[in-house]
Amino acid sequence: MPLFEYECRRCGHRFESLVLSRSQERPPCPSCDSREVEKQFSAFGVGAGSGGGRGAAPVRFSGG
Repeated sequence: MPLFEYECRRCGHRFESLVLSRSQERPPCPSCDSREVEKQFSAFGVGAGSGGGRGAAPVRFSGG
C-alpha cells in the first residue's frame, strides 16, 4: 500500500494518506474536510548526508 503526500488547495494543509487502489478517490483534508487536494512529490528515501534515510548505515569505500 503506497503512502502519498497531499496538499489541500483550500486551506494549504499537508498530510499523508494510504492509497489502497488506483480507483480510490482522493482523501479528504483532515483539517477542513475538502476533497480539493493535490498529490505532492514525496522526498521519501532521501536523507541528509551520504547515509540515506534514518537508521541507514553510512556507506564507506576503501581505496584499492
